[in-house]
Formats: sequence, structure tokens, C-alpha cells
Amino acid sequence: MSAGNIYYFNPTCELAVANGSFSYQPPLLLQQMETDLAILPFVFCSKADFVLTENKPSEKFIQDLKNAGFQIPHFCTQAELEAMPDGSFYEIIPWGWSPAAHYKLARLKEKCSPGFKNSPVYNWQEVHKTIYERASSLSFLYELINSANDNYLIPEELCGTKVFSIEEIEKQLNTHKQLVLKAPLSSSGRGIQMLRKTELDRSRRQWISGILKQQGYLIAEPYLEKLLDFSFQFKIKSKEEVDFLGISYFETNSNGQYQRTLLNITPEILTTYSDQELIDKIQTTAKLIENKLINSVYAKNYKGYLGIDALIFVYKNQLFIQPCVEINCRMNMGILTKCIEKRLHSNCVGEFEVFFGKQDDMYGLKNKKMANSQLSFSKFLSKSFFVPLTEIKNGTRFFAYTTGELAR
Repeated sequence: MSAGNIYYFNPTCELAVANGSFSYQPPLLLQQMETDLAILPFVFCSKADFVLTENKPSEKFIQDLKNAGFQIPHFCTQAELEAMPDGSFYEIIPWGWSPAAHYKLARLKEKCSPGFKNSPVYNWQEVHKTIYERASSLSFLYELINSANDNYLIPEELCGTKVFSIEEIEKQLNTHKQLVLKAPLSSSGRGIQMLRKTELDRSRRQWISGILKQQGYLIAEPYLEKLLDFSFQFKIKSKEEVDFLGISYFETNSNGQYQRTLLNITPEILTTYSDQELIDKIQTTAKLIENKLINSVYAKNYKGYLGIDALIFVYKNQLFIQPCVEINCRMNMGILTKCIEKRLHSNCVGEFEVFFGKQDDMYGLKNKKMANSQLSFSKFLSKSFFVPLTEIKNGTRFFAYTTGELAR
């Protein structure tokens, strides 16, 4: 068996970084999410790779994934992986690194290649916490817009600032009327509060005080009239080599929490401007970011996938790009869906989504979608498609799937 990569799904990595403990355990509901979706990194895998999971998929589900066109890795428990000889693995690719992830994977790290052992992610360092924080994203944004000199990028007065007290936030509210508050470390839109009124109520004061006590500061940004969410996807190979992987478009709810990613869909706003004006600006921005990442604090201290959330907004009757809402030094759903898009026919459009709810509702959704769909990406040209990406089992509360149809 040739050496492959180990993939490990730990989307609570930012919370683990904020906690800082090697023994960190996420809240029970988030533990459930990690368990239910543990096999999801198979989307990235070749047949030589491994996915760490204590809850292996059934043979029938594995066959369904094969029929859908995926390469199937080895699904292994931690004990099975630790029993393998040295040199069995090339590198470990968790969803994201944290002190807790390093502790959990310590024995497996020893079995990896010399190249991985010499990489900047092999051991946890204090600088790694810094590159996860939103303050670093904010600094990167200021550097980007000050060096770019492009009038379609966000004006500096709308970029936000660090705040250390409720009084500073109240002062910001007097100026901007509506604010977005962000905890330094959180994930998937959690750790965000929308302040749409100039007076803080009791619950928001408690939330603010809690974050300030735990993490020391907040990021306060003026509320923007958002028209579109998207993200720039990269892979950092070394401090001098950064690959741009593409752009993913996604949707969030009114509180900024991730809902779904669009597949092969060009949002309507991008098709309403002649000569692809806005699309060209997005592509130009991607190149600016790629050049800025080279030799940045991210490229010097990190290796792997990296996503930069961005948005388009309207201000004073003009469209602007906010090119760096936050930087995610980890895997993300945009990277995952770019891999799914590679398997789609160019004439097909769809969505990736994670359903949360009761098991009966999951089965209801699945049965309804499957009634008129193909369970495949390669045989759907006359029908819509629906491909479950995780398995519904007893006690499941989270369920990932992709669905779509032939574009009209």
C-alpha cells in the first residue's frame, strides 16, 4: 500500500484554538456534528488516502459513493491508523490545526513523511493562534487596500477596528448606527452579533462582556448593505508558492451564519453588468490577494488550504468589493465544493448543504429528493441529481448532501 494522506474532520478548530487546551472538547451539539459528518473529507481523497472516523460508513453507502463517481479512501479508526507502520502516511490534513488536534494526532504525526515533519504545521506554535484571529485578517485587509489603490475596493473608513470595551462599541454605534461585532476566534458565522439599534440590550451586553473576558477584544465593523457572499480559495505550498484554486459563491442567513454553497452557478448580480465588469474586478482582486499572500505571515507559518471570505456591497449608490471579510487558515466548504464541481457536467447547477434536524425529517428530505433524481454525477443529463455525502444512521442530526439539475 503506497503512502497516502490522513484527513480528519474537526470544524471546531477555531474554538479549540481560542480555548488553547490540548484536552479541549467542543460543546455536545458540535461534537455530534463532527461525528455525523466525519467522513466528509472523502471528497478530497484518492484511493490511497485515509479518513479518520470512529463511525465507518456502511458498505452500501460506500457503493453509492462509488456509483456517484467518487474515489473511495480507507475509512479507519484512530486505533487502526496508529497500528500501521512508520512511513504509512505522507501528511495529515485536518480540517484545521489546533493544540487539541496536535495532541490527538501526535502518534500519527510520527508515522508521516520527512517533508511533513519539516513543514510549518507539524508542531503548534503561538504564531498559529495569531493567524487564526480576525485581527490578522483585518490587518491583511488594510495592507491590501492600501497597496492596491483600486477605487472599487472597500473604503478604509468601512473596514472596521478592534474594540476593547462596551464604551468603545457605543461610540462606534453613535457614528455608524448599525454594527457587526465579531469575536476574534469563532467558526461558520458563529461568534457574530448584528447590532441594528443604537442602544445595547441586556443580552448583547452580556455577550460582549463574555467575549471580552474570554478573548480580550472584538472586531467592530460598520454594517454593509451586502449583495453577494463569495470566497477566494487558495492552497499555500510554501512561503513563496501560493496557488489560486478558484471562487466559490455561498449564502448566509441574516446573522451571517453559513447556509449553503452554490455549484456552477454565476449569481445574477454578476451577469447584470456589461463586458463582465464585476467578474473582471473579482478576478483582478484574486490576483492581488494571491500576490499579497506570498511571503505573508500566513505563507510563512502555514501550509495547506486557505479560504478568504469576501462580499459585494452597495455604498452611496456604488458597488464595492470587500475582499477580505476574514481569512480561514483551514479547509472550508468552498474548497470542498470546488472538488465537487469538478465532477459536475458543465451544464449542471446545484447546491451543497448541511441539514440539521430530526432524523425523520432527514429521511423525508432524502426520499423526496431521490424520487425524481439520479444518485450520480455522471448519468444525470436527463434528470436532476441528489447525492448524499454522509450517511443517515440512528441518532444522526447532521446530514450533508449535494443536489442540482441540468441548467435550462
